Amino acid sequence: MPCYIEHMKNGGTMFLCGDLGPHCAAEKCAASTDYLCDYPVGEGNTCDLPLCGSHAYEVAPNVHYCPGHLVLWKEFRDSGREIAALENVVPFRGA
Repeated sequence: MPCYIEHMKNGGTMFLCGDLGPHCAAEKCAASTDYLCDYPVGEGNTCDLPLCGSHAYEVAPNVHYCPGHLVLWKEFRDSGREIAALENVVPFRGA
């Protein structure tokens, strides 16, 4: 039976045992997961690494990146290319 290590806000540690799904993919983290990395990797796919609440970085409402993709996102954002990419977005006008 898999066990998970949850770090509490007060600094304590809680152990949970049972099949709660995959462990967090962040290095040396054994927590249960609530998120998947939403970083686009091409052809309409996303990274999908399982992440706990401590390692899922929210970059937009309900959009989370893993630690590695957060670095790539910050580099992209800080380069100024983000504005050019957003200016090319065409709004969807549904029926």
